[in-house]
Amino acid sequence: MAAEKPKSLKLQLIHGTNKHDISLVLAPDQAGDTFCVKHLMTEVEKRTQIPPEAQKLIFKGQSLKNGEVELDKIGIKNGVKVMLIGKKPTPVDDKETSALGQVEGLFDKESKKLSEITYELDGIHRGFIDKDKQQDAVKKLQKRMAVVAEHLIKLLEKLDSLMFEESNKGARGKRKTLVDKIQVLLNQIDGLNRGLDEKEDASTYTAGS
Repeated sequence: MAAEKPKSLKLQLIHGTNKHDISLVLAPDQAGDTFCVKHLMTEVEKRTQIPPEAQKLIFKGQSLKNGEVELDKIGIKNGVKVMLIGKKPTPVDDKETSALGQVEGLFDKESKKLSEITYELDGIHRGFIDKDKQQDAVKKLQKRMAVVAEHLIKLLEKLDSLMFEESNKGARGKRKTLVDKIQVLLNQIDGLNRGLDEKEDASTYTAGS
């Protein structure tokens, strides 16, 4: 018969000169689950206000990075001591993190606008608009794309101005991801504009032949 998994775990967290008694308790809906590093990280954040991405937990010289690792498999049991290296975000980081969230929200709006433009362009290519109206419709969509591109470039400039501490890996990683996503949309806009220009050139050539 398999041994019953513990529903609670108590250990001591050493953070500089401070010592914290940490108690992990599984919620009723997690009965039967195993304590993992992520559970410890969550409780550490509650006690120290240091987010998981800024935590460096060390047990017997081993750095605990993978949140899915089970604590009992690395020897963490009742009464052990775990060391924490890290500090909570500074007020500046909090402000920058808030700005990062705003940029993310604005990016989502611009991404939606570009999706709508792409959908309308596809409709034009499929002949859903009369030929005599297609040219004006395309020009309007190109203007809208230019506005989206301008907004995206401003978001890149805003991201470039945000400064995060080296330890704030979560925010730094999110910023890089947003930069990459914005670049993808800008490349998409360039591709759409090139395709429209080539089509216009071909139409002009055909009309002049």
